[in-house]
Amino acid sequence: MEKGGVHPTLLESWLVGRSLARELPVPVAVQGAFRVDTQSEAELRRWVFPAGDPRISVLGHRIANPREPIKACVDDTELADLLPSRWDVQATGHFMLCRGPCASAALPQGFVTRVEGNGEAGKVEITSGEGVLAARGYWGQAAHAFVYDRILVEPAYRRCGLGRALMGMLGQHRRDETVPQLLVATDEGRLLYLALGWEVLSPYSTAFWRPEGR
Repeated sequence: MEKGGVHPTLLESWLVGRSLARELPVPVAVQGAFRVDTQSEAELRRWVFPAGDPRISVLGHRIANPREPIKACVDDTELADLLPSRWDVQATGHFMLCRGPCASAALPQGFVTRVEGNGEAGKVEITSGEGVLAARGYWGQAAHAFVYDRILVEPAYRRCGLGRALMGMLGQHRRDETVPQLLVATDEGRLLYLALGWEVLSPYSTAFWRPEGR
């Protein structure tokens, strides 16, 4: 089982890069957590903790809104133990880090890339020769980390090297090779990143408040 918890500075750096990649407000440190005011239709804000913390329980008793998820770098069992029973907890990912160059591969023949963005953030799209989206990913360049975000290879185009090629193209935008590379992976994505030289630092779990009657 993965051990939970990451250094608060590392978590903040990931959240800053993620916010840049998604054009969101930067995180704000609040009582052991980082609050991101996402203000989207699905989510008002999120609270992210670097580790298990008694203040998660305090926050869980205060919030009564399914649009304010609580997230933490712990496994789902530990997060559930810290929250009241009205919270539904999911194991949603793995907090990962790459310390050196991320392994990559050449783009397979027949695919076309398009890059949009600036020095701080942007995206790479890979399309087939017919113009169908095959893969895409975003980057965010924080002061102390380079963040990969929303990496996707469409099912019809998996297992042909697009994931490796996409990660390499995103990584080319890292200005400072001394800063860590960070991402949060799904179970499926974790296998790719491990093969590319990444390591898992912590599980990453999410809890949603459940309205009465659900």
